[in-house]
Amino acid sequence: MLNPKAERVDYGWELRPPEGYELDSAIAATYTLDLDALLSVPVALCFHDTLEGEIQGERLALLEAVGQLNGRLKVFYQAGKIKLPGTYNRLFALLEPWLQPVMPGNVAYSSFHPKFWLLRYTAPKRPVRYRLIVLSRNLTFDRSWDLALSLDGEVSRESIDSAHQGWDELVRDLLLQVPSFEPGKVIRKELGRINWHPPENFRDPRILAGGPRYGQPLDMLIPNDSILVVSPFLKDSVGGVGALDELAQRAPEGNRWLFSRGEELDEIGPEKLEGWSCFSINTDVVDGEERLEMGTGRQNLHAKLIVVERGQTCHWHLGSANATAAALGNAGANPRNTELMVRLTGKSPLIGPAALLEQWIDKDNPGNGLFVEHEFEERPASEGESERDLFRVLSFDLIKANWTLSAREAESDPTLFKLELSIDDMPKLPEGLSVEVGLLPLSGSNRFLDSVICWNNLNLNQISAFLAVKITSQASAETEHLVIQTDLRLPTGTDRERRIIEHLVDTEDKFLNYIRLLLQRHPDKNDWFSFDGASGQAGALATLFGDSPIFEQLMLAAARDTEVLERIQKMIDRLEGTSVPIPERFDQLWHHFAPKKR
Repeated sequence: MLNPKAERVDYGWELRPPEGYELDSAIAATYTLDLDALLSVPVALCFHDTLEGEIQGERLALLEAVGQLNGRLKVFYQAGKIKLPGTYNRLFALLEPWLQPVMPGNVAYSSFHPKFWLLRYTAPKRPVRYRLIVLSRNLTFDRSWDLALSLDGEVSRESIDSAHQGWDELVRDLLLQVPSFEPGKVIRKELGRINWHPPENFRDPRILAGGPRYGQPLDMLIPNDSILVVSPFLKDSVGGVGALDELAQRAPEGNRWLFSRGEELDEIGPEKLEGWSCFSINTDVVDGEERLEMGTGRQNLHAKLIVVERGQTCHWHLGSANATAAALGNAGANPRNTELMVRLTGKSPLIGPAALLEQWIDKDNPGNGLFVEHEFEERPASEGESERDLFRVLSFDLIKANWTLSAREAESDPTLFKLELSIDDMPKLPEGLSVEVGLLPLSGSNRFLDSVICWNNLNLNQISAFLAVKITSQASAETEHLVIQTDLRLPTGTDRERRIIEHLVDTEDKFLNYIRLLLQRHPDKNDWFSFDGASGQAGALATLFGDSPIFEQLMLAAARDTEVLERIQKMIDRLEGTSVPIPERFDQLWHHFAPKKR
């Protein structure tokens, strides 16, 4: 169930299509976004493989997988919440069409917070299938302890009478923001006809959206015998725990267990948490990898789960919402944040609090469990709250403005460009804060914020829709980083994808490597990445392909899988007019296999 030692989920495995199916299209939602993490997603969606191993970098395999997903994937994220990458990857430019920033609301303290994948799969003469993956984690490499739920379903001919709250409306609202995303039209039509199958030991899955437009993301019994809450964050904007107090009323006379981060519990204090049995995530888990000097940073709690029990019936709510008023609402008011939760029902002996406590707490060795009974420590009052408020309000005003990047060819050299940034509705900077803006691909390109900013003599690989924005406090030297996705306008006929291909496929060996990649109907990730990015030496090719020449592989593809030939032709068409060297002998050979133009 949620045993941290045995029930671990591989993110990439969950994205893989069911046996016999292929990915048709997908949408995803996240609060924060890591471009490197997003770049790894095609490994699962196109290669039918996991995300384990070193898969970042400028690789032919990723170039091809990204190309296969063009027009089929859309990712919604909170505007401004792209993680600043340590190193720029030219392939990031190919991700721009996938991304749709979402404004969190009308106030700075609102968040677009749902975390889910909705994937559509198809197979010949079989019903359309969907998979909904609801997560508590964002689309990042964060290693905190999270929860994920995967639901599979088929599209029926008739509408499904469901108790979903706001789910269809939320997805349709998102898709209406991207009318050019063609798969969205089909997804919107099929949403109400998906018959979802619950996981083992559960029944009656209900998908609940929350937010100003969708209501509260909970559907609970009142009163209950007990309630268990897992939430890394608990405090409201004024330091109270109003949402937690309301949750306590769901079980006014019963047992109440609270699992959170130790620092969060300490900042709240035991007085406000009276009536709750408080547990914090084990510090050995938080610092474990750091102690092993693995260099992957601290882990912590990031899961969100609310469990209520009455008699032999138990309800789970899991997904994106913390136990805060911003996420759950308070005093009957709808929450400020947009959230997504799933309610599952089952029998208490199997999924109730007692079963979870047994998995998470080691009664014989209390210090060895995932969670330990929390011992409160007094913490000094937080400093800098007013400054953090200024940062948050300014960040909101910045992402709310209209950012437009316009490129035009330089008069002295048509291979170079002048880039001009214009900002409509530019916010007024609070006293003591400064803002710098830089090009994500180009270090040292920062300029102080102005209504118009220019950069000169840029090559095409130095142009991106992503801008790095840094807010700095002159008093404390504290900084905050945003990555803002602008409206990028390039001269007609400018093709950044073609330029990227020219840089990645710049020798005949690399061209042949690319052909061999495409000749694999179901490519093996480890083989692809073992030679991709290498010099293209014959030894590396022999390791991967043995003695089988391209001619034989083309013969097999022509006999068994003409789709592979069509993929090769698409790649060759993309290379037309580029400087990519196509070997003459391959060009002669290809004339015998090239698909006939329709």
